[in-house]
Amino acid sequence: MGRNTENHESFSEAFQQLVPTEFSTDALAQSARGARGLFFISWSRLLALIPALGLFVISAVIVFVTSAEAVKVTVEGFHGGVHLTQLAVEYVEFTDLYLLAIALFIMALGIFSLFITDRIPMPKWLEFHDFDDLKERLVSVIVVMLGVYFLGTVLKGGHGLDLLWLGLSIAVVVIALSFFVRFVFKGEEEPTETSEAAEV
Repeated sequence: MGRNTENHESFSEAFQQLVPTEFSTDALAQSARGARGLFFISWSRLLALIPALGLFVISAVIVFVTSAEAVKVTVEGFHGGVHLTQLAVEYVEFTDLYLLAIALFIMALGIFSLFITDRIPMPKWLEFHDFDDLKERLVSVIVVMLGVYFLGTVLKGGHGLDLLWLGLSIAVVVIALSFFVRFVFKGEEEPTETSEAAEV
């Protein structure tokens, strides 16, 4: 009987060490509020599904409308209704619109991958690990779009100071975006990689 009493007392002491005596209803209430907050945040991320679907729909509309116009212009070109130079200008403009559709699609895919689920099988160069990945890919498409836009302006017969100022403006924007990607995105990644290498 004495041995059972001693075992019971030792078990009670061990249990008191594991469970604090200060554990009260206030702590339970705070824990419940924290759980509700996490639940709300977890489900509120589904709001990102709206802009993701909207961008995807806009991208699809641009692709379909541009394709229809491209087919129409091509048929007219075969029948001699469009001059070859004008046909080239039209194709460059179609390319610019396709690039815009790609940019919107990348944004839709990135938002969906970051906020909804990242289990979508994608090539490595199109994976999104954070919001900076999305912005970096968007910047790359914007740079190409600006170049295509300048080419279209040249083919349309642009010349003189207007073309010069347009080229300088595009060059400034491209340099600014390149600087932003190089020293903001890459600059944030290099210290992280250095610290990880030092820990290893």
